[in-house]
Amino acid sequence: RQKRAEGKAKAEDLVFQAYDAKFPTEQERHPDSDAPPADAHDSERLLWLRDVAGINPAPWTVHDEAAPAQVAHHMIEATNTWGGQREAFDYEIDGIVFKVDALETRDLLGMTAHHPRWALAWKFPPEEATSILLEVTWQTGRTGAVTPVARIAPQSVGGVTVEHTTLHNVGEVERLNVQLGDRVLIVRRGDVIPKIESSMGPGVKEDLANRFHADGSVFEEAMPDVGPIQIPTQCPACQAALTPDGAFIRCVNTMCDARTSRAILYWCRSLEMDGIGEKLVDQLLQSDMVQSIPDLYRLQQAELESIDRMGEKSAVNVLNELNKTKSLKLSSFLHALGLPGIGPELATAVAQRFTSFGQMMRWVDSAGASAGHADFGPEVDEKGKAYTENQAIRSLCEVDGIGSKVAIQVRDGLHQRSTMLNDLASIIEVTDEPKAADSGPLTGMTLCLTGSLQRPRKEVQLTIKAAGGKVVGSVSSQLDVLVAGEKAGSKLAKAEKLGLTVWTEQQLHEACQAGDRPGAEQGLAEENQGATQSQGTDSKQPSLFDYS
Repeated sequence: RQKRAEGKAKAEDLVFQAYDAKFPTEQERHPDSDAPPADAHDSERLLWLRDVAGINPAPWTVHDEAAPAQVAHHMIEATNTWGGQREAFDYEIDGIVFKVDALETRDLLGMTAHHPRWALAWKFPPEEATSILLEVTWQTGRTGAVTPVARIAPQSVGGVTVEHTTLHNVGEVERLNVQLGDRVLIVRRGDVIPKIESSMGPGVKEDLANRFHADGSVFEEAMPDVGPIQIPTQCPACQAALTPDGAFIRCVNTMCDARTSRAILYWCRSLEMDGIGEKLVDQLLQSDMVQSIPDLYRLQQAELESIDRMGEKSAVNVLNELNKTKSLKLSSFLHALGLPGIGPELATAVAQRFTSFGQMMRWVDSAGASAGHADFGPEVDEKGKAYTENQAIRSLCEVDGIGSKVAIQVRDGLHQRSTMLNDLASIIEVTDEPKAADSGPLTGMTLCLTGSLQRPRKEVQLTIKAAGGKVVGSVSSQLDVLVAGEKAGSKLAKAEKLGLTVWTEQQLHEACQAGDRPGAEQGLAEENQGATQSQGTDSKQPSLFDYS
């Protein structure tokens, strides 16, 4: 049983509570094993867990009503009931899950790339508590954003003692209209992230009574001096003047130690380097061995060994990790820079647009053109309306998911780092990114991989994407092809049950190379595609209420 504790969960008398049961397929099952239960409903599996396996499942109820209004009524009723019982449990619960009970209907609803369409998780409202705002400090992040961090009198919220919480940005400080010494309402968003929700006016010294730190020691501070939160005008790390940017204030000094430290950490973590953590990065910066990302790749073993608690073995490990990243695809390079608003997916899309480091940097130069400059391009559209952005920015906005704001962030982020980027590209190899396939032998097809493949799975996924296909992680009736390697298990069994096309890895290779689907499977693939198209005449996505 998971007991509530101050700051972390204490494991006392742990009891496992299951929510599902999976059984091996006919091919996977040991000959001496009993046949699995032939369940048609999820609730039957839960009963099997309780009555046969002796495992206590999480509490559940089943509602057989088919009418959407009745189902919706029970969903609301269940949410209110379980939410009201939270405090009665000896363990933390943060929400309720609604599922379609019939397994066959689940197969019809299918899955997205990352979640089932037959289930819905509903979070309860966050728990609330009050505290006193004691102090606000400011921290500079890797993008230059200077963020306020509040220190509050220790307060238990949802079983966790909270003493610090972010105030996000200057705009949030102004919106809350909160001052030092105020009584504040604290919540944990999603029962995880602490947040100041509102100010409740000035606090009194009695508000600080009977409070304890997470380690159990008594909180003994006095009330702070009442007053407004001071908004800094200089970077707390490098003292450079701060620049307003909407709700934020930013340090634009690219040589700021705080920005550099977090940029280096982001680079290393994005590229999954082991052994290069916050402490080592701070030591490298303080010793002036490193002042930017390119300096990492100039480090020598003797330099590393001179750092406190860094022996020969550790130094060699660090250099080995760095050497692994001396050749990067443009998408990986772009993502690891940590530009605002650019995650791994958008980094790939942007890299496919530019294809090479050189073209990307030439785009940066063009993207800075103002109206009247030759690089601005046409100044009005076909209707005579003036363009607000130049042609380079407009071209990047053609990439799905990128608007003018993100395009400008990309331009500014690359421009501000241009000297460092050119230096970095002279030390490591930034390889070209293949263009996104406008059309290919697998265009419009959704594929899933299962079993042991001859080539690395990531390589096979890239091959499919290069041929225009989409890779998903689960089997559903909407899947076009399952690519099955050796020891393929439950996914293969499910695909066969649904009558889906199954290819070997060799057949996938032939389809990608020849621009055609393998002969033996082509008819079935076309049949599946035709079925998908006929079902697609109704563009409405199936919902939980479409099946009874």
